Amino acid sequence: MMADKNGNRHDAMEINWEQQKVLSNPLRSRMVALLYEQAMTPKQVADEVGKNPGTVYYHIQQLLKHDILEVEHVNTEKGIVEKYYRAKAKLFKNPEKVSPAGHVHGSTANVYLSKKLVEQLNEELEDLFFKYGHLSYREKDSEEQSPYLIEFLIKEANEEEEGE
Repeated sequence: MMADKNGNRHDAMEINWEQQKVLSNPLRSRMVALLYEQAMTPKQVADEVGKNPGTVYYHIQQLLKHDILEVEHVNTEKGIVEKYYRAKAKLFKNPEKVSPAGHVHGSTANVYLSKKLVEQLNEELEDLFFKYGHLSYREKDSEEQSPYLIEFLIKEANEEEEGE
């Protein structure tokens, strides 16, 4: 697990435009999430995501090349070398990304979801909007407030070509 000299875990990492492009693939995002939780070999990752080990190995090499993953440890047994990879962070922020005027906070995530989970996510987000509308009303006489527009968008992402 990536940790600094004081043993603190890194949940967020600053990235550049090239790293952001590498992470924009939903399969790679899923692999990074898995490898943040636990170090694994490419074969273990392939089994988890249900993809061909060669495809997964290619994507791991791209993530490693762009400094998103690191080799946590290596096992050698009977001449077979197994590398265990770990994601350096679970959140990635590009400080060069310029936000539109008035933009306060925002986030994006590339994830695989079933239609059922998309509906559940949508319902939970609508519940959060209602909750914060209610909390806002309750604090209106005790806290200074400013108007905000809160938006969310769930849209289908396109996977890059497998061998890219």
